[in-house]
Amino acid sequence: MNKEFKQINSILHELKSEYAFSCSTEAFDPNQPITERDIVSEIYCRLKSHFRNTELSVHTEIKPAPSVASKPETLKNLPKIDVVILCGTTWPEEARLLQEKYKKGGIEARFSSVPVEHFHTAIEVKIQSNQSDSKKDIDTLFKIRKVNKECNCFLVLLNARGKKEDHLMITNYANENGIQFVEHTSRESA
Repeated sequence: MNKEFKQINSILHELKSEYAFSCSTEAFDPNQPITERDIVSEIYCRLKSHFRNTELSVHTEIKPAPSVASKPETLKNLPKIDVVILCGTTWPEEARLLQEKYKKGGIEARFSSVPVEHFHTAIEVKIQSNQSDSKKDIDTLFKIRKVNKECNCFLVLLNARGKKEDHLMITNYANENGIQFVEHTSRESA
């Protein structure tokens, strides 16, 4: 964990509270998040606003490359992290070096892989209680934290309609692996 952990945790808990409130009523609010991408976008916007004018940069769908020396075969098989905060000034050059390994030419404008040493925070989001998908995300966050001990790793599990047993298994697994989680589940779900 790093010094911004509490700030990020607070932002994620605020979002969770808003989500829980919007799901607590029978009346459907058409503006409430209905997809995982909605939640990811909301987290991105809040963090981007919060860390504006700092050396931290917020991005989505970044692959955690083991190092700048990673081979294309490794890079292609890496999972994408939903929201990542990157730190420092050298990561863009290293991301560019990794991107050139894909050999897609000058038309490729994005950086999909960044060495995990530049990860300040990694956030995975789930809005359902799919155990196998959530377990993979937790395992990925655990691997990131193993390489970069300063990286904040969060699982945001906003599961208003899933099974309580699945939700509990996921939160227990995150806890066993030392992954901070922010969660909501409906008391009525069975």
